[in-house]
Amino acid sequence: MKTPRQTGLIIGLMLIIAAAWSIPAAALELPLDGKNWALWGTARETRRLGREETVSRENYCPTGGCVIRMDRCSIRPVKARPGDTLVLSTGYTLLTPEQIAIPVTITREIFFQGKSLGKIKSTDTRSYNGAFDHDINFQLPPNAAVGTYTLVTIISTGYGQDQKTVEFRVE
Repeated sequence: MKTPRQTGLIIGLMLIIAAAWSIPAAALELPLDGKNWALWGTARETRRLGREETVSRENYCPTGGCVIRMDRCSIRPVKARPGDTLVLSTGYTLLTPEQIAIPVTITREIFFQGKSLGKIKSTDTRSYNGAFDHDINFQLPPNAAVGTYTLVTIISTGYGQDQKTVEFRVE
């Protein structure tokens, strides 16, 4: 039988776990001259294809080593207004000779008129082999300047990296 102290401890731990789940996983901001340029929301990653389907699709041979490739990079919508929330979507493929989880880092950097507005790095992913979709929301600041912005996305592991660039417009 549980004592009141054990019951209180269990309830306390459950409250801590519930509070941790309610905090966005990647609520990060891009610094710009001591100010925050954009508010980043929660990242979501889903497996599009498992190892066997990806090996078959890629005609992968384990003697070829590690494959890390960005399949696509997009932003929705491509035309936005200051204060709007955009979705950055990245699709990538990861294959290794053995079915082991390896650290995957996704780095995103936004440029405006050739100047970096900031960079965000997500290193919390340990992926097994397969094809993945990784989405993250970010909100433009209400004072975002009108013009064309460039987003550079780099996906990397200890074995290599790939990158893609996409543009969006603030009107």
